[in-house]
Amino acid sequence: MVKFLKDGKIVVLLQGRYAGKKAVILKTMEDNHKERPYGHCVVVGVAKSPLPISRAMCKPTPKMKKLVKKRSTIKPFVKMVNFTHVMPTRYSVESSMTKTLKATLSADTFSDPTVKTRFLKNAQQVFQAKYQEGEGQKWLFEKLRF
Repeated sequence: MVKFLKDGKIVVLLQGRYAGKKAVILKTMEDNHKERPYGHCVVVGVAKSPLPISRAMCKPTPKMKKLVKKRSTIKPFVKMVNFTHVMPTRYSVESSMTKTLKATLSADTFSDPTVKTRFLKNAQQVFQAKYQEGEGQKWLFEKLRF
């Protein structure tokens, strides 16, 4: 069988709290474990996408700068997901983004809440940087329309 769910692939989650949200695969586990006897993957995704910014909001006043900063924030999530609960897309992200996110992912990310919040803050910074760049994968940060 051909492996098409590889690291860096953008997927849409189909089940659970984040159903309909876009995510990036960080790590795949094909083999069965005792606690998870099925193929699964670790995904990090966009729980709340940034809101649109109009031309009127681009005024250089402090109030508008604060508003633009608040509207352009991204809320990430990290989750272990069964392969049957993800739908792969044709898009993928750069390997540099995946490597930076993988570097902060540790074995106790899901068991220790402080490690998880530290990982989420780092993921938010990486997503913010990619969103502010404006080039590359804009589709990841848009709300899913169907």
